[in-house]
Amino acid sequence: MFNTKISVLLLPLVYAVIRYNLAGGVSWSQLPLFILNKALAMSSVLALFFAATAGIKGHREQASALGKIALHCGIFHVLFTLVLLPAGYYPKLSQVLLTSGGEQVLQMASFTAIANLALFFGLLCAYLFIVISAGHFTGWLQKQLLQYLQVCALAYHLLFLGGYSWFTPSSWPGYLPPVTLLSFICVLLLAYLLQKAWQKR
Repeated sequence: MFNTKISVLLLPLVYAVIRYNLAGGVSWSQLPLFILNKALAMSSVLALFFAATAGIKGHREQASALGKIALHCGIFHVLFTLVLLPAGYYPKLSQVLLTSGGEQVLQMASFTAIANLALFFGLLCAYLFIVISAGHFTGWLQKQLLQYLQVCALAYHLLFLGGYSWFTPSSWPGYLPPVTLLSFICVLLLAYLLQKAWQKR
């Protein structure tokens, strides 16, 4: 149990440092917020996956602990992102304005259509996460529906956020897959596990 907790927190951070700082050349000054935000996002998904695995095996205490880690990592991810967005850390999410002189200027206060979808599904996933964690549902069927919506929202959030880079491995730093792609694969496995568990009910 302890090792699983440490792993879901430490491994994504190590991977993010290797991919972005070492292979990608991102400045070490970006570690406390920008890089850590990517690690927190992946930690949330991993913790959610292992929480579901523990729950299916009947280890309720372990599932609850991992679920809390997933929730807290997710909350910090949302807060960090809200700080980073206005600072221009995610230029691909912003619309490009062409000036009269032919110069391209990013409109930091205006998101692209894809960015709007990515942010919408991200916030929807966070909201459903809180609702499920607080136990605001009546009966197993309603909980199942909320979990299904949460997994779908998370999958779409990752797809719209990073899908553009998933099929261009030559652009990956050190040929290391993006965090969004690894997280998406984890979400697909999570959906498979939940589907198997629901079929047994």
